[in-house]
Amino acid sequence: MLPEWDQKYSVNNENLDTQHKKLFKLAAKVEEMSDRAIYQTELKKIIADFFHYIKFHFDEEEKYMQQINYPYFEQHKLMHKKITNTMVKLIKEVKTTNDLKEKLYTIVSSWLIEHIIQHDVMIEHWYKNTQNNNKDFKNFKEDNGTIYFLYCCACEGKKHKVSYDIHLKIQYTKVNFKCKECANNLTFYKDKEILA
Repeated sequence: MLPEWDQKYSVNNENLDTQHKKLFKLAAKVEEMSDRAIYQTELKKIIADFFHYIKFHFDEEEKYMQQINYPYFEQHKLMHKKITNTMVKLIKEVKTTNDLKEKLYTIVSSWLIEHIIQHDVMIEHWYKNTQNNNKDFKNFKEDNGTIYFLYCCACEGKKHKVSYDIHLKIQYTKVNFKCKECANNLTFYKDKEILA
């Protein structure tokens, strides 16, 4: 099941939070649709609504990132482009209604919701940190102005600092980075509460 909107996903920007809430609702529609028979016209409407709203939201979010001088704006914008291109490709390559439902659900769950939970939330954490100089993050931290993510390996209790660029490569291109000591792949260190 896809997660429901929760305050912990807030970026503390009322406009963007409202848009994220709507995306969670649209995602719930996609999930509901994937469990039942649906007419092609209804499916096309859901896809069109979802696609247009995503594009609108990405534009708004990019304006906000520029306004606050977010240092990872270009990387974040690239993720938006990749999500949009994946949706366009999905729509072009679909062969059956069931195939489309399945692919759309995959995009919603593994791209969009993950994007909000992992990356959009980070924007506000970075912004708060620049305003309050608060460095008590769990999954990512800032060190001398550079954001890094915490990863672990097979070495007991060892955490690795991974730059945002490397984190994106691991998460979105599935490139493996290994610990120099144990030679095992680094895995994202997830606390029980994401960025709580």
